[in-house]
Amino acid sequence: MGVLPRLRAPLPLLVTTGAAAVAFLAALAVMSAIAGWSKVTSQLHPNLSLWFAAAFGLELLAFCAYVFAYRSIAAVEGGPKLGLVEAAELVAVGFGAFLAKGGAALDSEALRRGRGGEHEGEVRVMALDALEHAPLAPAAWAAAISLLANGKHKPGLDFTIPWATLVPIGAALAVIGVRRRDRFVDRDGWRGKLGDVLEAIHVLFRLLAGWRRYWPGFAGAAVYWAGDVLCLWACLRPFRAALPFAGVVIAHAVGYVLTRRTLPLAGAGVVEVLMPLTLLAAGAPFAGAILGVFAYRIFNLWLPLLPAAAAIPRLRKRYGRRFDVHPRRT
Repeated sequence: MGVLPRLRAPLPLLVTTGAAAVAFLAALAVMSAIAGWSKVTSQLHPNLSLWFAAAFGLELLAFCAYVFAYRSIAAVEGGPKLGLVEAAELVAVGFGAFLAKGGAALDSEALRRGRGGEHEGEVRVMALDALEHAPLAPAAWAAAISLLANGKHKPGLDFTIPWATLVPIGAALAVIGVRRRDRFVDRDGWRGKLGDVLEAIHVLFRLLAGWRRYWPGFAGAAVYWAGDVLCLWACLRPFRAALPFAGVVIAHAVGYVLTRRTLPLAGAGVVEVLMPLTLLAAGAPFAGAILGVFAYRIFNLWLPLLPAAAAIPRLRKRYGRRFDVHPRRT
């Protein structure tokens, strides 16, 4: 499982970062060509007010909040107790666009440190992903209900109705499934994979059961998504593409169904295509949405590379050869 680049071999770091940059710029070029270059370039004179400063502050707040969510998932059920600095370094590296397999590979190693094997680490990674979506799904549900109640047709019913109906259904199925997870855990095929998902949700329930101790995890996840959504909204403002907040929440939720820690290269080239399309469906002007997402990803994707690059030497020293860019042979 590939995760962290060796300090003695910087080429993989440069290659993967370059690949992420190419995917990022290619997505911008393709989307601009679809929208029309003249329409996009006409928007390249935004009002450089405090909106970008606000976006930076909101993304910084989101990053700090995610650190607390990460520490809670690590510590639950006897897991490793990570310090603030160590957790912040792991989060920064996991957010980095230079991880070819996404931050989940790094998390699998770090979250199982001191107990359990590879499977236990993978379950905790899925629990971290579930914690990330725990506040986002109810927020998208509330936004969809609000839009439907007010008779809004942007985004369309094909966006709002699924969020309004599937979120509560999914929550009910999760509760039922966790109670019956013993039927699936350690089985072969799809049953075993479903069992892993249910085990991850069970970790989340254990986190909820110990809320007095682990409340920073839920609070951190909620603040993380709120900060990230508001960062997107702030980046859309200078390009006159901002939507009512409910529409931004729906567009963000659809465009970011897979988190950057689970996508290769932190989603470079994927989010830049999906999110402008969801914003367009929600009623934003296409050219402004493309540039707004481009600005948002500067804060969301590229700025975390700076603390990540600073964290690599300390993580290599702390974890030794447990982190490597080369796939582990099985």
